[in-house]
Amino acid sequence: MAAFPLSNYQFQPLKGYEHFEATTQIIIAEILQRHLPFEVIDAKNNLIAVTFNNKEFIIHEGTISDANSLIAYWISNDKWMTKQFLSRKGISYAKGKLLTGNFSQNDLNNITFPVVVKPVNTDHGIAVSTNINEKADLLNAIQNAFKHADKVIVEEYHEGREYRFLVVDDQVRAIAYREPANVTGDGKHTIEQLIEEKNKNRGDDYTHPLLKIRIDDEVKRHLSAHSFTLQTVLKNGEKVFLRKNSNLSTGGDSIDVTDEMPDFYKRIAVEAAKAAGLKIAGIDIIIKNLKASPTHDNYIVVELNAPAMLSMHDFPYIGKNRHVEKFVLDCVLNSK
Repeated sequence: MAAFPLSNYQFQPLKGYEHFEATTQIIIAEILQRHLPFEVIDAKNNLIAVTFNNKEFIIHEGTISDANSLIAYWISNDKWMTKQFLSRKGISYAKGKLLTGNFSQNDLNNITFPVVVKPVNTDHGIAVSTNINEKADLLNAIQNAFKHADKVIVEEYHEGREYRFLVVDDQVRAIAYREPANVTGDGKHTIEQLIEEKNKNRGDDYTHPLLKIRIDDEVKRHLSAHSFTLQTVLKNGEKVFLRKNSNLSTGGDSIDVTDEMPDFYKRIAVEAAKAAGLKIAGIDIIIKNLKASPTHDNYIVVELNAPAMLSMHDFPYIGKNRHVEKFVLDCVLNSK
């Protein structure tokens, strides 16, 4: 089986703490490195306590702590509320409509396609539908989103690539591009075999930074649309995407682009975090053309994430380990 030479993914679960989410494992490893006393409060909920300078700090899922205030967390957890705070600071964002359970189709009369539909307060891309161009598809997407939240956003769709900026203490510490699940051919093996090879050292859940590519109806539909099947042998170097969404939870790849990102967008990410008062945040920004001169017309801030996944930055599929846990733990320990 041909190797994947571009990838330097080398995650190894932290011995004794393998059942924690990868981000929590990374924080625990840093706590152990510093020889700080800590306690596992609830392993299933990734809840720990660490003591520093005679003060106790509670950390949930690796990044949820006193470093972010309750109001900052609340703002970022509500995608509609986030828009209001971005707007106050003059930061570009996707304009849209907020729907409640009693909405009527008349509320959609002025919608300009294409659009994105998303629940107001879910994460991991749950029930998010993008690049919708038909009224029937829009209604189906709204109905699906209401299964996960009591409010749904319909917003304008923006072309471009989505990047995750990790902001800690008003500084960008890492940036990742999340690429949809994909395989690259070697001229010998089928797509199914390539998926099996790529899934090695990937996990079934967030105890690993990268998750396995699951072969489901969506993957089969995506392949069929490009006249491929699971038994197709791709040409050497031929790359095929298996899904539209780029979530790591569905087998996407994280690619470190910290050094390539223009400073303009790094400043935007910092200002977006400040807009909600977040000291630790994952900022999602869609950029139309990274090679074009940076302008306010070339990007939108999509979301602010107070629970900031660290593992994609320490163990990217391609790129450097940014060791972001050092900055995050410093921020937490200086929050009281």
